[in-house]
Amino acid sequence: MRILLVRHGETDWNRSGRFQGQEDIHLNQRGLAQSRETAKAVAALKPTALYSSPLQRTMEVADEISRLLGLPVIKHEGFKELALGDLEGITGEEMRTRWPEVYDTWRNDPAKVVMPHGESLAQLQKRAWQAILELEKSHSQGEILAVVSHNFAIRAIIGKLLGVPLANFHRMSLDLASICAMEFDQRGRRLLYYNCIGHLSSQSIEPHH
Repeated sequence: MRILLVRHGETDWNRSGRFQGQEDIHLNQRGLAQSRETAKAVAALKPTALYSSPLQRTMEVADEISRLLGLPVIKHEGFKELALGDLEGITGEEMRTRWPEVYDTWRNDPAKVVMPHGESLAQLQKRAWQAILELEKSHSQGEILAVVSHNFAIRAIIGKLLGVPLANFHRMSLDLASICAMEFDQRGRRLLYYNCIGHLSSQSIEPHH
């Protein structure tokens, strides 16, 4: 079995450096263009089932994949982004000013942070990995599953797969509209590829500062 993990495209909050968490933000025009390119790349891999976080920015990508393949989109709460609580919608600078202790711990040992009125990375990883195990149980060998999700959620899943401690969470970077793939078979679970953006046109690739 192969599981494709697809990150959604750009939103205005991504663009302005705001933490989105579980706020239900739509893709912007660039994000919609990215979703069309990503959907074509996913469709070419011929998934047999399609899952998505229920948030709008992931559903817009999943709907595009669904349109190309005729597959129904199955919403799964387990693939939602980290709940940031009081930090939803703020920038990193605002976090540093208003929640300096949370900011310092997030930078230095993210495993120890519980977002104010939100989740910890451990809670996110537990529910997202549980969702992966549910898919593994309910689908057969040889199937290819597409899952549209979010930055922290995908990194938490892959960190669990690779045994990367959550303290090292920031050592992984994941681009908008990227595709990762895992393979599960009788020999175990493996990462096939990570952060693939070769399907994106030059205007769709996010700039790195």
